[in-house]
Amino acid sequence: VLLYWPVGVAGNDCVVTTWGTPPRRRDVATSTSSSEYVLPSATMPAMSSNTTRDQIKPGDINCRFYDRTYDDVNYYTCTELSDAWGLPVETFFVLNPYILHDCSNIEENAMYCVDGFVEPLRSTDGFCGPHHGNATCLGTDFGQCCNSETFTCGNSTNACADGTCYEGDCAGDSVYSTDGTCGPAHGDRLCAGKWGDCCNFQGRCGTGSDYCGTTVCHSGNCLWPWLVNSTSSTSSTSGRTTTTSPIPSPTSHCSGGSGDGGFSGLCSYSCSFGFCPSPCVCVPGTPGTPPALSGSRGYAVLDLDPAYGPLCDFTCSHGYCPSGVCTTVPYTSTQQPGTVCVRGEGTGGYAGLCSFCCRYGYCPPGPCTCDLYGQAFQEPTVLNTPGKPAPGVDGSYTGLCSYACNHGYCPSDVCV
Repeated sequence: VLLYWPVGVAGNDCVVTTWGTPPRRRDVATSTSSSEYVLPSATMPAMSSNTTRDQIKPGDINCRFYDRTYDDVNYYTCTELSDAWGLPVETFFVLNPYILHDCSNIEENAMYCVDGFVEPLRSTDGFCGPHHGNATCLGTDFGQCCNSETFTCGNSTNACADGTCYEGDCAGDSVYSTDGTCGPAHGDRLCAGKWGDCCNFQGRCGTGSDYCGTTVCHSGNCLWPWLVNSTSSTSSTSGRTTTTSPIPSPTSHCSGGSGDGGFSGLCSYSCSFGFCPSPCVCVPGTPGTPPALSGSRGYAVLDLDPAYGPLCDFTCSHGYCPSGVCTTVPYTSTQQPGTVCVRGEGTGGYAGLCSFCCRYGYCPPGPCTCDLYGQAFQEPTVLNTPGKPAPGVDGSYTGLCSYACNHGYCPSDVCV
């Protein structure tokens, strides 16, 4: 069973070609019945667990993970499933289009998609973007970035640069202008790369006082007196000085702001000090002066929307760091003091078990390989139903089955 936690088009799309039957999530009960799942009776889109990549068509739901409802479903179950998996309820409805938006037809003891995406039109000839059916470069052999100058796929620094990359493995045209227009009249896009780093009130990108001056700059590297610049830091263990990325600085004339879901508190806080990136909605006004730096950097919690990153860095750096979406512990490929494994993988029958167990710090070497360390996630509820290897499965699965089944994930092909 292949199990991938991130929701999105990028990353493992190029690697995964098939996936097996959705794993079984066990009820809070002592029964170890191996009965099959009950799938919703409504017509489902093309997201069969036996589907291969070649069979999935653009517009189909490419589901990577399912979760199960229990006996007590109601109008709030859709929201509860969404919250449990950290995705907006609107995304849940996209992944499960046969569910009514009032959640009135959700069924008990049924599986629903909680991790996946709408399969995009992928480039088959190296061309991409609006002139080529909005084909994406992601997951193709031509390169992962769509160059807005040529609308071809590539992997070069220029093709993937902000201000040039139209879509793909980059922020894209929805965030950074690729035609020199910016600001509220142009999708609140920012300026970067060849267009300059400031957006003036006329909605044009550029550099210098006509674009970055205090009285003319709408967003970007505006010449405001409270701008924070990061220079260098010295490692206390090595004594070597290394350059670090700048702490995000105020970039907009906003006195407040709002955002949906997990962005709500972050946007409200950061926009009040002039840092109001998408997906925040700006309340125009004179921004306040940010609080003094806290001495900590902020990072988005693993697997959240990348848009959380800059917001977490700004808010945590100034003393506000909501634990549900942000952390001050960076993710690293080697274990550091105070960190545990938060992502790992295995092969064959170990794949799903390692993905689940390693996320919560239990990542036994041999069957599993940990590839990312960070702040510990809160474990799922202990069900007091530890599992064991299924008949015919060797003893190397003992610890993994015991932990996984006891925390709600019990793949029936290897555990009971």
